[in-house]
Amino acid sequence: MRNRKRYARNFKRRARAAKEAANWQCTKCGAVHGSKRYSQWVERDVTVWLQAHHVNCDPENENADLGVVCPRCHYRVYHANGKRPAWLIESLKHRRLIVVAYLV
Repeated sequence: MRNRKRYARNFKRRARAAKEAANWQCTKCGAVHGSKRYSQWVERDVTVWLQAHHVNCDPENENADLGVVCPRCHYRVYHANGKRPAWLIESLKHRRLIVVAYLV
């Protein structure tokens, strides 16, 4: 969890309950938690780790609606809202730093 201070104190417990209610499957694509799936980003098979998603984009709300999605679907939800997730921005910065350091 990257923005720990923004999330409600009961977020981890509610996120686990949401994943159990969804039978540990992504509600968008049906990917099962812990299964292997090919990733276009890293071009290899990766393990799917489900994430709790704030449906209404309100992490400060203690009773926020939570959805259960895989990282791929979570990115698509953010991209549909016109935002880029912080982890993607940091990843892109890191890749550029690696390329610059490698060329020097």
